[in-house]
Amino acid sequence: MNILLCFALISGTLSLDQLDEQIKEHQQELQETQQQLGDIRDRIDQLNKNEKSSLVRIEAFQEQIAVTRKYIGQLDAQLDSRASEIAKVTREAEQTSAKIAARKQDLARRLVYIYKYGLLLPIQAVLSADAVTDIQRKMLYMRWIARADKNTTEELAALQDQLSKQRTRLVAARSELERLKQDRLKKQKMLKNSCSSESALLKKVRTERSTKKGLEKELNNAMAQLQELITRLEHQRQEQIASREHHYLEMNKGHLPWPVHGKILARFGSRIHPLYKTKTNNRGIDIKTKPGTMALAIAKGKIAYADHFMGYGNMVIVDNNGGFYTLYANLGQITTTVGAEVISGSALGKTKEYLHFEIRKQGKPVDPLDWLAPQK
Repeated sequence: MNILLCFALISGTLSLDQLDEQIKEHQQELQETQQQLGDIRDRIDQLNKNEKSSLVRIEAFQEQIAVTRKYIGQLDAQLDSRASEIAKVTREAEQTSAKIAARKQDLARRLVYIYKYGLLLPIQAVLSADAVTDIQRKMLYMRWIARADKNTTEELAALQDQLSKQRTRLVAARSELERLKQDRLKKQKMLKNSCSSESALLKKVRTERSTKKGLEKELNNAMAQLQELITRLEHQRQEQIASREHHYLEMNKGHLPWPVHGKILARFGSRIHPLYKTKTNNRGIDIKTKPGTMALAIAKGKIAYADHFMGYGNMVIVDNNGGFYTLYANLGQITTTVGAEVISGSALGKTKEYLHFEIRKQGKPVDPLDWLAPQK
């Protein structure tokens, strides 16, 4: 969106060209999101046919719900743009109609005058003149009136053409507005169906023992994969592991800052998963947060992983050197990249309803509550 359009949006006044630009941008966003929705629907159809993994299906439904909500938001913006366009063109058409009425009224008066006196005017001009120069002056004046009448007639024709185009644009804009409304209704229905499907699958996971056992196995496998990832990172280290007594985390054990502040939902050890209600071995702690809260690094280090990880959602792993890693999972949005250097307090991502946080020492999980400062 260019600078002029941004200024117009702030000031609340948009020209038709700016409206066209805004509509074009929204249409492009809609097409991209529609394509994304189509890809997700194909994925879900394939999963329903071939994929037995409940965890993958749940995450696919959640992704479809998020993209559908985004699409509906874009539709709302497009509806607003179309409504603004219709209102503006309607005002302009009314102004054009008023000008046409005024020009018709002028011409009507001229026609009546010409009808009554038109044939006598040249004779009157000659007979009433005092001299030749006076005759010339009156004839020039009459030619000027004739040119004015011609200009008024041409202006009326141009205004009628302009009004015709404005009415054509109004018909097209109203038709597009109705199409967008119908599209929004369809997407609302799709969103409702997706939410129902996700709820039904979650209910099945929570109530059917066989499905729950399968999901527990998947979550444990996901944690095993994470352990394998961290072990692989540890094996790739080239530097000598710092001695225990000189490492920052060791020196500040029990006094480290919290990544976020909030109520502890699940402690280190055996726990009930907050979303799937399954029993697993918790290798960290779960901290309740307000969605959108920024998760902060507890110590300096380098980003070793920043991406989605099965069973953990969006996840960031910080290599704190000396064989220490800190893990921040269940993020709604990641705001850092692999390879970035961070310090204590650096922003890593925005949380959802809770943050899953782990500390790994030499690849093994330790209880974060033994390392973090007591909460006030």
